[in-house]
Amino acid sequence: MAFGPPLNYLFQVFKFNKTKSSKGFSKYLCLVTILSHTFKIFYWIIKKFKYTLLIQSILVIIMQLYLIYLCIKYKDGRKSYQPIPSENISNTIAELNVKQELCQIENILNLKLFWKWDNFLEYYIFYFFIIILLSISHLYFNDYNHYSFTLGLLNLFLEMLCSLPQIIEMYKTKNQKNISKIMVLLWLLGNSIKVYYNIYNKSPIQLIIGAYIQVFFNIILILQIIYYYFMNNSDKEGMLINIVKFFFKKSN
Repeated sequence: MAFGPPLNYLFQVFKFNKTKSSKGFSKYLCLVTILSHTFKIFYWIIKKFKYTLLIQSILVIIMQLYLIYLCIKYKDGRKSYQPIPSENISNTIAELNVKQELCQIENILNLKLFWKWDNFLEYYIFYFFIIILLSISHLYFNDYNHYSFTLGLLNLFLEMLCSLPQIIEMYKTKNQKNISKIMVLLWLLGNSIKVYYNIYNKSPIQLIIGAYIQVFFNIILILQIIYYYFMNNSDKEGMLINIVKFFFKKSN
């Protein structure tokens, strides 16, 4: 329960390292997932539910931050950063650091560039600001029931929509090559189990509906992957066999 969902993203890590490209993968998926689990952590501070879910959220956030790092590293199928030239490095490194820090702050404050930054440190700085903001809110509002209810609601809402950014990105790019099929299948399996778990334990209707919505989006994503794969491949013979091979071939 604690390690399963975070480990799912390892398949996407393997995919990035194999293809050396992050084209077609939505960084907004990482944003929605990070915010969802961050709200869950602060909700846990108030409600103190199972430690396994807390550990799960922490590990998922770490994995998402690493995925963002890989997205920047392999942007457009190449390493997006260049090493600092060795000549005159001692004379320019201080000036370079100051310019980078000012540029990072300016980019973070620019709404047009939001979550489109080219330096992974800008994403980490933004997340640090979110933690500070939520910590301050927690100090002032944690005694109010509406505050905990809002955190739980935001977590549930974002968790339902975590697959939607990837669906939109794939529709725009028509690219499925850099998406791990095993990861998506595990999403579907995990959310299907969540539906059964919530129904069996008579969970609140909001949780049951939320799990169904997650399954629905997972199915759409899988259908997209299949469609764009065969749309770009002329060989349609033995489609059912090819679909099975497509999902379980070593390139996943």
